[in-house]
Amino acid sequence: MTENLTTVQSVQKSRPTGVWILTIYALILLGILPFLLSFLLLVSGNAAGNEISILFSLLISIGVIISAIGAWKGNEKARKSLLFFVTLHYVFVAINNYSMINSGQVPIDEQGRAWGAVVRGFIYPAVYIWYFTKYTTKDYYNGSASS
Repeated sequence: MTENLTTVQSVQKSRPTGVWILTIYALILLGILPFLLSFLLLVSGNAAGNEISILFSLLISIGVIISAIGAWKGNEKARKSLLFFVTLHYVFVAINNYSMINSGQVPIDEQGRAWGAVVRGFIYPAVYIWYFTKYTTKDYYNGSASS
């Protein structure tokens, strides 16, 4: 009987499918790609007065990369920081697109795309927050997942 209890306790919970999908999505599309694009823009000398914004983007991208890897591995702190960095990324995307629309820099025929980015700036973080705060997902992080 003691043998059965030990076996049940040592079984690691499997990673939920949503954790696979959302952490890999964040790692690639919110971490690696923005990091590479910002880095190349900075190195190429085409920053033209936007160096601070680009450095800030680099920091957010690095935060997403580290948090996504940690959250994928089952680290509770990384899960929380991933939510923070994903929300920060998308809120800045929404603010940037809204500002561009109001400044008149976006042609009329492209405004639908810009408004779509504004809406996504609120929907995507909501999806991440909803999924990563569900009891079943939190159970993976609070359970026997590796930290």
